[in-house]
Amino acid sequence: MTYPKIVRDAHYHIWTDALHGRALAHQARNDWDRGTYVRWTVASAWTALETACDDALGVSGIGRRFKENLDAELARRVLPRLEWGSGIWQQVGTLQSKRVSFVHLTVDQSSLFPAADEADKAIQTTRQAIRDIYQLAGKAAPEWLQDDGDRGWHARLSDRAVATVVRAGVDRDDPRTISIGFVLDGTEHVDSYLPPDTDVEEALKDLKQRLQVPVKAVFARRGDKTLAYEEIPWRGA
Repeated sequence: MTYPKIVRDAHYHIWTDALHGRALAHQARNDWDRGTYVRWTVASAWTALETACDDALGVSGIGRRFKENLDAELARRVLPRLEWGSGIWQQVGTLQSKRVSFVHLTVDQSSLFPAADEADKAIQTTRQAIRDIYQLAGKAAPEWLQDDGDRGWHARLSDRAVATVVRAGVDRDDPRTISIGFVLDGTEHVDSYLPPDTDVEEALKDLKQRLQVPVKAVFARRGDKTLAYEEIPWRGA
């Protein structure tokens, strides 16, 4: 299922940065651009992990001395120790070293052209570590962690034909008919015409799940009367 990028908090925002960087790394046509996007992905993914650890454990500033602070907080809470020498947390250590080398330029220039699969590894490692830290803390991981997709550079809906669905038996000219639609590039598009007894909230929820491109808002109307209008902080809109 496509995960709609409706971004309502800064933590998810930085995660979408990482996913976008990974997509661009795979689409890059030269080593310079690819290196930029991989480094961006690594840095953004690491920030998402630091923030997740703060959130899961209800503290702040773990990232200043990441390993030491994380170990100390887990010990204070009498939670299981992390295995830094194997498994996912060993991978986290490797990711941290890579991030430091990129951000503080502790490598020579030839190392600034990493392959795109380094961006893949950064996302995979970060996602698994975030799930692990929330599980240790006895909390559910953020729902947005399910988001694993990004189109990178992609055509907008305005470059394509927009189809409108008229439900069987519905007269689009009937003033009682409900229209469900969205706003893109300043223009309203009707997605579907539905019966007068339609549950508007469910219809809008369904529309947001089906949309494949970023939109500014969704709406529901009965004739000329607006029943609902929701602005959406969708990445890319």
